Amino acid sequence: MTVHAATKSQPRLPEMERIMRKYSEFFQTLHDEVPPYRVFGRGIHYSILRAVVFGDSEGNMLGNARFQDFAVIWDEDHDDRVIEPIEKIYLAGLLPHFLMFGERKGGFSAIATDDSPRNSLLVERLNEITQQLAVGDSWHTMIGSLDDPGPLISESDDRAALYLGSIMMLWRLGLKPANYEEITTSRAVLLTGQPDGPDGGRVDALA
Repeated sequence: MTVHAATKSQPRLPEMERIMRKYSEFFQTLHDEVPPYRVFGRGIHYSILRAVVFGDSEGNMLGNARFQDFAVIWDEDHDDRVIEPIEKIYLAGLLPHFLMFGERKGGFSAIATDDSPRNSLLVERLNEITQQLAVGDSWHTMIGSLDDPGPLISESDDRAALYLGSIMMLWRLGLKPANYEEITTSRAVLLTGQPDGPDGGRVDALA
């Protein structure tokens, strides 16, 4: 489903839906921006999603569950077909290798963690996923880094890296301990429509 910009005949989404849009049965939405948003990078904006994982970025099994927080970087059309390959990456056990994902001009970009092995096998695994999508699309995959995000954002490399670095600073993406108290707090947030930041604080200033 594509989210279109609001017009006079099409009011903005209700606040609860705008903040807590659900993109997947596998991921919890922690933060969500809906276009139109910024002039930066042709309307670039982002969402923060959370999954529960049992492995790390080096392929090791963990004794306990961990939260894996990651960002989806959207362009102006907010095309949520990008969620399908992310779900398949998750089901393949590859999600802990990555911090961010996005689609732009028919290309799928994945921003890897610093300790993720960026070898040809990982690229091949992702290409197998993105070239056989249920919606009939076939996307080429590029794996980048926070310092070198490639074609993910329509901006200079320096400005794109600064933008992604600010998201990383605010949300500390990647693996983090999972605890029951944070899960119950998230349930309360869903009921009240008040978005939490990475430390449980309000994130109104980010939206």
